[in-house]
Amino acid sequence: MKVLRVTVAVILTFCILFTAFYGSGKIVDGGVDTTPSEYKGILTLWQVDTFEGGVGSRKQFLLKSARGFEKQNQGVLVMVINHTAKSVKENLDKGVFPDMISYGAGLNISGMSELNVMRVIDGGKVGGKVYATAWCRGGYVLIKNPKITIETDVIDNLLVSQSEFTQPLTAFTLSGYFVNNVEVLKPMDAYVKFTGGKVKYFLGTQRDLNRLNAREFEYEITPLDGYNDLFQYVSVTATDQTKRYYSEKFIEYLISDAVQSKLNTIGMFSPFIDVKYENAQLYAMQLSNTGKTVSAFTAPEVLNEMQDLSLQATLGNKEALNKIKNLLL
Repeated sequence: MKVLRVTVAVILTFCILFTAFYGSGKIVDGGVDTTPSEYKGILTLWQVDTFEGGVGSRKQFLLKSARGFEKQNQGVLVMVINHTAKSVKENLDKGVFPDMISYGAGLNISGMSELNVMRVIDGGKVGGKVYATAWCRGGYVLIKNPKITIETDVIDNLLVSQSEFTQPLTAFTLSGYFVNNVEVLKPMDAYVKFTGGKVKYFLGTQRDLNRLNAREFEYEITPLDGYNDLFQYVSVTATDQTKRYYSEKFIEYLISDAVQSKLNTIGMFSPFIDVKYENAQLYAMQLSNTGKTVSAFTAPEVLNEMQDLSLQATLGNKEALNKIKNLLL
């Protein structure tokens, strides 16, 4: 009996102390405090490359940014996973969604939440509502080999670097250029041909400048400011309310000045601030206007058709040019 009385006394003492020091904090104005406890969990972010970057990896940049975010939000972890357009479609078709997805134009995605963030661009809007914002960008650039060109040269032949959904010739035409002969190649093939030293004019991107700099190849540039679709967007696809909150909070962190100013580490530009570059050509690209763009949610089939139209427009077809303009923001 003595042991029983001691045990009961210990339990009662614990209950009294627990109520006094913990339970009272949960009682607010006669009711129970319904404020959600601090979230502790993992946010998944899929990274999809639909166009070439600069140097290094966009996934690694996101991982470094995630570590900084985690330090400011104890208990929240961000897991970054590389995906292809094909693997994204396969997962979404199965009903498997991440909490966030980073992507470029040409990716068929659905289930995005409306975003409430401070910095947005037109390409992420649908019907006036924001479903995506850009966290980095590239750009199109006309590159000249000064060893085999002179000031009076006209652009008669043009070598073009083009990925599956990118629109370099739209940027070329909307920047006021036309040409008689065009050769379109995949990015690496185009770069290799240009560095062979026999091509006068090369239509490329920031990726080509980074490659040329690493090779110490002499070149001159003219940034194209009539059009740009090389934006890396990010959207929230989480369904859980708490995860949506922290996903949006991570996006705000990603597009903050502190993170945006570090985009030079991967050879990319910011949609919102001037990123400092020691290289004059890259800095000139950062300063150039991005011009018109297309919606981040434009269907792949439309982008493929746009590539055909842009080739016709570059060769002087005005009807094709008007059709392109009707697709732009």
